[in-house]
Amino acid sequence: MTTSTATFTTQQLLDALRPNQQPDKWFQQAKSLDWGDFAVRAIAFGLAPQIYAKLQIWDMPIPAKAMAKLAVTYKAQAKRSEAIYQQLAQLLAACEMVNLQPVALKGVHLAACYYAEPALRPMNDIDLLFTPDELPQVEALLLELGYGGKHKSAETGARVTKHTSTYRRAEASNGSATPNPYLSASLDRTVEPHGSLEESWFGLKVDITPGIRGRVDTAVLTPEAPACHVLNPTDLLHHICLHFSFHLIQGAPAFVQLTDLLVITQAGKVDWHIFLQRVAEAKSTGYVLAALTLAQKLVGAPVPANVLAQLAEKTPAKLRQRIAQMDLAYLLRRTQQKPLVSLGDRLRRGMKDRIEIARWAPTLGEKLRVWQTAVQFGRTDTAQMLKNREKKTF
Repeated sequence: MTTSTATFTTQQLLDALRPNQQPDKWFQQAKSLDWGDFAVRAIAFGLAPQIYAKLQIWDMPIPAKAMAKLAVTYKAQAKRSEAIYQQLAQLLAACEMVNLQPVALKGVHLAACYYAEPALRPMNDIDLLFTPDELPQVEALLLELGYGGKHKSAETGARVTKHTSTYRRAEASNGSATPNPYLSASLDRTVEPHGSLEESWFGLKVDITPGIRGRVDTAVLTPEAPACHVLNPTDLLHHICLHFSFHLIQGAPAFVQLTDLLVITQAGKVDWHIFLQRVAEAKSTGYVLAALTLAQKLVGAPVPANVLAQLAEKTPAKLRQRIAQMDLAYLLRRTQQKPLVSLGDRLRRGMKDRIEIARWAPTLGEKLRVWQTAVQFGRTDTAQMLKNREKKTF
């Protein structure tokens, strides 16, 4: 399949999700699609449940085989969502017993409160925010509940600091892992206890954690669980903007995060004046501008024009120009990269990625910090891989 065909097919997926999309108009544009590829892309991008629900409402004459693929994925996700919220209910009940009050983040919050039904929003993990001082107690609690932990130093690899541990129940480690989390058959999800909301990647850093716990809302995410803290709509949009842009920077899947931005802005609960103040305080303008620009451009997210104009005004000129040129082809290039299969691949990707990462840095100091991570080779994942290989050799 050519790049242009892949872009066209993906654009039809996104166009189907636009607010107030006219079914007949969409179907006329989509008539020339390879419907099999359309369904496969919807599944791979984590959009199949939303696409299936939309096509069901529209009652369009989509080929039966393509609809069957979407239907199977939707039903599997509905079953998976039910299991995830049962898992979340157990976690929240256990936290309540020991006076822990986590803030539920991202998927479990969005699926329950912003999407029409939880099945429409796939989740890879359960993200919960605690204070840094609470993390040892959280680890003990998870171990008691039958979870095993994997830990990684924040000083190595990509320098991710928001969470350095992931936990999975032993019975869930059954070999069902897949390189694409949206294709995983496992009903159980990893738990990631966060100590902050800092987004960081090879020298880039932006942190919106200070003050955020004092502004949280409360929500019931599932009837079986006690009410828990969640981010208020304005902070939530800020968080998801950063999460989306850092997915772009990392070359990680980003289409589900794109629709997150759509449903949050559609809800109409963001205080845009306060939002702009918080973005300025966090010095996150370029990341937020990129996220909202692409959300508006690709899925029609209702972002006020004056908000984009004010963000653009405060974004460095070169980065502002790059953001204006970002389109679906760019999103596909960044988030659909080939897997690394050799040391040469890793070295080439490391250099190429740092060029891309440095372009996002708003200051010279931050650009230098990005390139310092390449010089400090001993702290990279590639170096760790070589050390492990040498140990096995001897």
